[in-house]
Formats: sequence, C-alpha cells, structure tokens
Amino acid sequence: MSGSTATKTAKGKLMRERSAFVRFFYALFRYKALYIFLIPAAITSIIFAYIPLAGVIVAFKDFDVWLGFFGSPWADPWYANFLEIFQVKALFDSILNTIWLSMLNLLIGFPAPIIFALLLNELHKGIFKKSVQTISYMPHFLSWISVIGITHAFLGEYGPVNDFFAWLFPNHTRTLYLAQQDLFVPIQVGLGIWKSVGFSAIIYLAAITGVDPQLHEAAAIDGAGHFKRILHITLPGIAPTIAILFILSIGGILASNFELVFGLQNPFIDFETIDTVVYKFGLLQPRFFSRTTALGLIRGLIALGLTVGANQITKKLSGTSVF
Repeated sequence: MSGSTATKTAKGKLMRERSAFVRFFYALFRYKALYIFLIPAAITSIIFAYIPLAGVIVAFKDFDVWLGFFGSPWADPWYANFLEIFQVKALFDSILNTIWLSMLNLLIGFPAPIIFALLLNELHKGIFKKSVQTISYMPHFLSWISVIGITHAFLGEYGPVNDFFAWLFPNHTRTLYLAQQDLFVPIQVGLGIWKSVGFSAIIYLAAITGVDPQLHEAAAIDGAGHFKRILHITLPGIAPTIAILFILSIGGILASNFELVFGLQNPFIDFETIDTVVYKFGLLQPRFFSRTTALGLIRGLIALGLTVGANQITKKLSGTSVF
C-alpha cells in the first residue's frame, strides 16, 4: 500500500513538472514577440552587468596593471584589501559620508513625492493642476551636468541669489555658497528633491487613482475632512506602492549621485563619497585599485542584505514585498 502511494506521488510530481515545462514553452511561444524585444536588453545586461563580475577577483589580489586581473598575485592574507578600507582614512570617511547623505535623501527625499502627490490630488481645477504637475516634473528631463551648471549660475557670487539678498539687505556681503562646507550636503539633498519630486509623484498619483472613490464619499458623508480622508483612506490605499518603492530605495543607502557630488566639488569642499573615491583612487591611482574594488564589493553585498531585509520586514508588517 505504501509502495503504491509512493508511486502515485512520484507520478503526480512528474506530471506537475511536465505541466510546468509545457506551460513555460507555451508562454514562450505565445508571447514570442515580447521576448524577442527583450533580447537586446538581456544581451546588454550580460555584457555590462554579469561579465564584469569576474573583475571582483581583483578585491582579493595585489593588483598590478601590467600583470592583469588573473596574472596579479593574491593578497596576503586574502582579506588584506578589506582591512585597508578601514585603515585608509579617505576610504573610511567616504563610507560615512555616503551613509549620511543617503540617509538624508531617504528621510527627506523619499516622503517628498508622496506629500506632493497628495497635495496635487487635492487640486480640483484641471488647468492649474496640470500646469503645476508639468512644471514640477520638467527638471527630471535635465541632465545632471545641466543641473550643476544652473546651480553654479544661481549660487555664484554674482548670481540671482546673491543679487536678491543684496537688494533685500543693502549691507549683504556676496558669498560663494558652493564654497561653504556646511552648505554642501543641504544643496545636494535640495537639488535631488527638486529634480525628482515631480516625476516620482506620477507613480503615487497613479496609485491614488486606484483608490475607490466611494470610500471618500462615504467618509465625507460621515463628516471626515480632507486630512482624515488622506490619513485613513488614501495613504492605506497606496501603502503597497510606498512599501515597494521603499524597499528599492533601501538598497541604495550606500550609493550616491556621482555626477552631482563630483560636479559640485571644489578646492574648498572636503566631502567624498564611495563613488567619487572609487573614481579618484581606483581609476586615477592604480595602486588603490584592489582596495576600491573591495570597497565596491562590500557596498554591493551590504545593499543586497539591506534590500532582502527590508523586503522581509515589509512583507511581515504589510504583506507587500518585491519578491
């Protein structure tokens, strides 16, 4: 009897595997046009994302540019490059600066498009609402080098900001704002929000449209005001979208906007992030190549761990997850 049951179980498992196999090829054939369109993206990802992973071996070697990736001797001990990350002050400081800048972007920049989308949703005049939305997401289409140029023009010694303060306060001393160390991080965060808030709000506006309007009508009849309807209906309705985007944002805590940070650096500013250090030390100084590779590897592993951890936490708390 037990042998018969085991045979049936094995046959059932085989049939399910065959069924899954058939379904896979059926879907592949049915949507073949879509998969054909994916081929260029898949090839690009393999060439630029997966093949370069072999270069991670440099993190465990004493790299010599003349000997190449595989000809260079192994580091002794194998973790020597990882230890030196915390011994070289510039590398260690770059980690702290990146975390500080990313945390500010997460705490201030992440809620900004949500708040902006909620405010836009409360506007009922179509022309004004569309105008505000269009103007707000126009900066998204500017390149970062354009944003840097605009920033230099506005915050320069004879730019509009200094002109305004000179007009408002006759005794105002013209200031090089981009040369102020204490203003560097706030300018970074502010420019990031200015460039992305309008376009990012589109995602939340789309999620808001999916909230059942009858819930708002019922709440209004019960006497709930705009704020209470936002708090108890709109926000819970878009919570899954917020959770997914939050998970994706957590993985970028050890990443920074290289173009913006590097573009606004000058001799008066002492602020390096992981990306700028990897460029300045890894590419411009070959003797640091192994250390910066180790730094990049650590950052990738931490980002993976943070993403998986945030995904599991949101999955348990809200039932929403990316995977």
